[in-house]
Amino acid sequence: MQTSNQTTRQFVDSLHVELTNLFSDAQSDISAREDSRAFGALIEQKIATHWESICMKMEGESVPRPGRRTIYDFGVLYNRKLFGVDVKTKDLDSERYSDGGVCSVDNLLKFLVNNNAVFIVVEVGHNKSSLKSQLRDLSYIKVAPFHLLPKDAYRIENLGTGQVRLNYDISQIYDKIEWNRNLEEFLDIFVEIAISHYENVSQKSQERINKMRRFQNEGYKTFVS
Repeated sequence: MQTSNQTTRQFVDSLHVELTNLFSDAQSDISAREDSRAFGALIEQKIATHWESICMKMEGESVPRPGRRTIYDFGVLYNRKLFGVDVKTKDLDSERYSDGGVCSVDNLLKFLVNNNAVFIVVEVGHNKSSLKSQLRDLSYIKVAPFHLLPKDAYRIENLGTGQVRLNYDISQIYDKIEWNRNLEEFLDIFVEIAISHYENVSQKSQERINKMRRFQNEGYKTFVS
């Protein structure tokens, strides 16, 4: 019987092959978009159109596309395990910025633990075509399991319960994926990051409360930011 990580690696390799094949002739039907979100939507739509056939070729069973609040764009039952695939496009033009946003802390943990599922990130790097200005060149496609990324890739910012973000592009850290790590080992890492984040937020919140109290007690004469 395959181990969980063997199944995950097999899934990653299979999905990478299918997406590479899907976009092998992409230059003929993907036009340039000045707005990166519009281009990302175009990539996502192409995958959506072929998702069922992709799953069949991988000997998996596609699941209905989730709602907007779900952390993944596409789902598949593969070897009786749910894999959620989040598709991200990376504009490689130097002036473009990506914040590395993934999802909330709560939603990530619910998906991984409560659903006993695997969260997969697909990163599609693209830039302006060197041949035709109306087209984009697809530079690379990377497929990676979120819970096996290197420890220093993860960070949390203070939005709601905390927003999970990545410090690096998948292309930068793909060779550092820790294929031998299990889910519990990931949780040991991630929960400590979350606790440190919440402690820091709590401290900053108390400092802001104290500042407002001083402002109030001093009769609102001067506010110091």
